[in-house]
Amino acid sequence: MLKKFICLAVLAAVCGVGQAQIPEQKAAPAEAKEAVQSTNDSAQEKELDRIRKLAQGRLGVQVKHVLPSPIPGLYELAVNNEIIYMDPTGDHVLMGEIFNTLSRKNLTQEAKDKLLTIDFSALPLADAIKTVHGNGSRQIAVFSDPNCSFCKKLEASLAGMKDVTIYTFLYPVITAGSKEASANIWCSKDRALAWKQQLLEGKAAPKRAANCDISALERNIELGSKLNITGTPTVFVPSGKRAPGAVGIDYLENLLSEVPQHP
Repeated sequence: MLKKFICLAVLAAVCGVGQAQIPEQKAAPAEAKEAVQSTNDSAQEKELDRIRKLAQGRLGVQVKHVLPSPIPGLYELAVNNEIIYMDPTGDHVLMGEIFNTLSRKNLTQEAKDKLLTIDFSALPLADAIKTVHGNGSRQIAVFSDPNCSFCKKLEASLAGMKDVTIYTFLYPVITAGSKEASANIWCSKDRALAWKQQLLEGKAAPKRAANCDISALERNIELGSKLNITGTPTVFVPSGKRAPGAVGIDYLENLLSEVPQHP
């Protein structure tokens, strides 16, 4: 009887050991795959960093990012606000657009749009002039100069938009007098009215008080530089996409329709 009990105990122990080993045997392949993936990712990061340093040395410019391009053997480089391509040796650079003939998409333009996309929610809206049309349920942000002719054209188009809140960031970069004109508008009792009169009616805002705080203008200039705004007007929508120049209402409406809008 004792012998039988010992045999059963030994058998139970063996079975228990076997069951304990099963999860480890199953986990091993997954762990191996993760290790291989980690090694591959590390190797790719090193290669992309090598390409970035190589490009900066050869081209003498800052490279914002390096990614594998849609064409094997080429790398996508973000330089300033443009997308260019380079081979692994750094001996050849391509400047042009890549189209996918199956999807009929301009892959270079898509990459450029992504490069120029911003975080709309991070914009310091307190430094902008707020104008509300209708219920103001939709939002756009505009970087504009009071002495910019294209800004005046855009403003005329924006006047016809419904149910939108427009945040105008005064961005005085066009002429020597732009900063003073922007300061006078910013210091007006009704900034939205002063901006409208300046742009649509050609009526300059009254001279500002000497003690008026215009530090927002300097912040806007600094912000515009960080966002790679190279001209006025430049419009942003909540999706983060931008529309440079005096675009029409239809174009803006299409951009706004890409994401849900909230009051």
